[in-house]
Amino acid sequence: MIKKRISQSFSKSFRTYQNKAIIQKQTANILSEMAEDLTGLGIDLGCGTGFLYENLRKKMIGVDISLKMLEIYKSKNPLAIAGDIEKLPFKNNVFDFAVSNFSLHWTDLKISLKEISRVLKQNGIFCFCMPIEGSLKIVENILGKRNYDFYSEKEVIEIVSGYFEIIISFHKEFRLEFKNGLELLNHLHETGSAIGKEGLSLGKKKRIFEKFKNYNKTAVLNFNVLFVKALKRE
Repeated sequence: MIKKRISQSFSKSFRTYQNKAIIQKQTANILSEMAEDLTGLGIDLGCGTGFLYENLRKKMIGVDISLKMLEIYKSKNPLAIAGDIEKLPFKNNVFDFAVSNFSLHWTDLKISLKEISRVLKQNGIFCFCMPIEGSLKIVENILGKRNYDFYSEKEVIEIVSGYFEIIISFHKEFRLEFKNGLELLNHLHETGSAIGKEGLSLGKKKRIFEKFKNYNKTAVLNFNVLFVKALKRE
């Protein structure tokens, strides 16, 4: 099951994520500037180790599917709970704002946005960023096939508009350069990102490893990231 694999992947990488998730820190910095004016009680969705909380220092409840990630988050903010963005353990109209950094692409976006809208108060604000179509081109290049399914910007905007009035949206590309494919693969594991569309047998894992190992030139990791600030529709 995909959610179990996501939880396991991030739980395995919780010790390295804080220092290795460079792009996720960069997006958190931008998102924090967008959310700087938010007040009241908030919810930090897919809170991870707490990049957003470190920047914002607002009253927020962190929610994450990985218990190991939450252990680190709670050392910064004790207000945290294990939970699934698609099925939030809160009553209706609880939060003044919601934020989410680099997490929604792991979920069914329609279900997640419906839930986020449900727990937000009237006129609640939602600020988020997520990688979209055009990300991880190097992985597709090395493997010779698409291994990740990202929403397009158009798809995200259409889904968001069903529950929110968009205040601002823009996209930005982020890049990291690695010496070779193996160094890139290590980074993907260290940041919990080495999760494909389906579970893999040991044989398939070995074949993937060999393809990355044999990529003996500069590997540029890219994420095309969409940033959105939106107001809950009445």
